[in-house]
Amino acid sequence: MRNGLGTDRDSIRKNNARALLTTLLAEREAPRTLLAEKTGISVMSVGRIADELIEAGFLREGKASSQRETTAGRPPKVLSLNSDQLLCCAANMDRSALHLGVVDPYGELREWRDIPYPEEMEFCEEQLFPWMAEKLADFLERWKKRGILSSVGVTMPGIVDVQRGVLQFSANLGLRNCHVAEYLKKCLPEFEFNLENDAKALAQAEYRFGAAAGTQNLVVLSMGSGVGSAAILNGEVYRARNNMAGEIGHIVLNPAGKICECGKTGCLQTNLTKKAILNDAHNVYPGIDLTELLAYAERGEPYAGALVKQVVEYISMAINLLANTYAPDAIFLSGATIWECPGLVPLVQRDYKKFVSKFMQDTFQLRPDSFGPSGYVIGAGAVAFNRTIERLSLHHV
Repeated sequence: MRNGLGTDRDSIRKNNARALLTTLLAEREAPRTLLAEKTGISVMSVGRIADELIEAGFLREGKASSQRETTAGRPPKVLSLNSDQLLCCAANMDRSALHLGVVDPYGELREWRDIPYPEEMEFCEEQLFPWMAEKLADFLERWKKRGILSSVGVTMPGIVDVQRGVLQFSANLGLRNCHVAEYLKKCLPEFEFNLENDAKALAQAEYRFGAAAGTQNLVVLSMGSGVGSAAILNGEVYRARNNMAGEIGHIVLNPAGKICECGKTGCLQTNLTKKAILNDAHNVYPGIDLTELLAYAERGEPYAGALVKQVVEYISMAINLLANTYAPDAIFLSGATIWECPGLVPLVQRDYKKFVSKFMQDTFQLRPDSFGPSGYVIGAGAVAFNRTIERLSLHHV
């Protein structure tokens, strides 16, 4: 049995290594002396950590990217992530398809694939997860030869137990108490699967790589097959009890409204999901899509105008809820409702302040997200890389 001193040293080594890697994620490249200054770790310890991480394939050391062959003197070497060897596979499952990708530590997508569900497949745990495991196996096999990490990120809408990898409940997927990570691990034992809520993954992508990079407090409002949100506060994902923070789609705003998939009446998402909006639109305009609906409203069609106005108002109510709850520096609009109808964004930006408390109106930026549909996979890749850092085992630093 190891004594407490040994355990403490292990913890210090891991924390120092994480600090160095996360600093390099932000800096891209830096000499050892600057890393020591940024992390508060001694130059000697930074050197030991760097040497072991170079040996493990995590880092490389050489000339800075800005240095030219004609540079006078001997410029200092810089450390950087060996990003070609630190690729993570990631998956996002929504109601329309399985989305697969390969992501480097800087959020760059090396590959992206959309795999629609077979028409004959019943959308239930017994059929869905074997099919998902099969598609993942094919994808991972191709990339395994190219040096991907063993950590895989998986995102789904709903309430997720990130520690156990369990999808506890998803109204828009119609699933409950699914042991996703455990099942995938049994099918693909070479890999570790890290389950995350899709909106929280999207927020991490925005925080790490998007327009909000460097912003310590932000919120993502996602509207697609469901409605959810996620907050980064002081640089950390805000989860609250049972990772339930952000499930605003099931806040009741209209007790006399429509019945939600969760069984309650008048939930926010009964007015803001793509399906809900189009169901209302098809009552008058059969077969219309979101872009056409907005075009109808812009040319003065009364029903289209009223419906779009209602959508903008409900989005504005959601923004008010999030602004007053989290007091963020930025709120990002995301999800299929926005991606398929980007013309909604300027309408919301024009009118949302009517619904936001006066003292909150000028305290945050409101903008569309940075990545579109790929954001879920990019966020899942970030989750997988973070778990790789957390599981680092260093022996000589």
